[in-house]
Amino acid sequence: MAHIVLLVTPLVLTGTTYVAFRYLTRWLGQKPGYLAGFLFYWLFWCLVPSWWILGSHGLVQIFQDMRPQFGQPAWLGLLMLIIPLLLGYGYAFPRAVKQANLTIILLSALIALVNGSLEELLWRGAYVSVFPESWFFGLFYPAIGFAVWHFAPQAVFPSRAPGGNLALVVVAGLVGLMWGWVALQSGSILWTTVSHVLFDFSGLGARVYFSS
Repeated sequence: MAHIVLLVTPLVLTGTTYVAFRYLTRWLGQKPGYLAGFLFYWLFWCLVPSWWILGSHGLVQIFQDMRPQFGQPAWLGLLMLIIPLLLGYGYAFPRAVKQANLTIILLSALIALVNGSLEELLWRGAYVSVFPESWFFGLFYPAIGFAVWHFAPQAVFPSRAPGGNLALVVVAGLVGLMWGWVALQSGSILWTTVSHVLFDFSGLGARVYFSS
């Protein structure tokens, strides 16, 4: 059953979250609805299925420091964890920090912690646990799902980066492949979660709630 759930998750998740973002913003307003859309995604899609698949013990275990920590060869795993951070802090952060204050920085850190941890739990943790020997279903399939799902929140706030929505989705897919490789090789999402949280923070995502 877990295999079936994870196979249908990307398509159903993307469709339902897209509808949720559109409906909730119409009902609650753009910014409250945007946050509500993420709450729906985090709780209903990232946490609940992962908890059902992994169980309470599995949720803790998948974050543990397993071996090899970064895959084999270790230098390649480290590189895959660092490249997203070079992208985030080399491009996004210098632009974002100009529009930030202490409140935005603190809220962005909280959002990054929640989003990065819960996304890793689903897109890397659950898939690696259920498909530990499959490069397609344990790595490529969830990376594609992770990428495509990013179309949903952009229905409310389209990407302003060069290339627009599609570019963001492509970058998400490439980064998802990097994190997925480390998770599949190591059997853990400890270091991918650290990289993911730091990457998310580089965009200072709370700015969207304070923009005019």
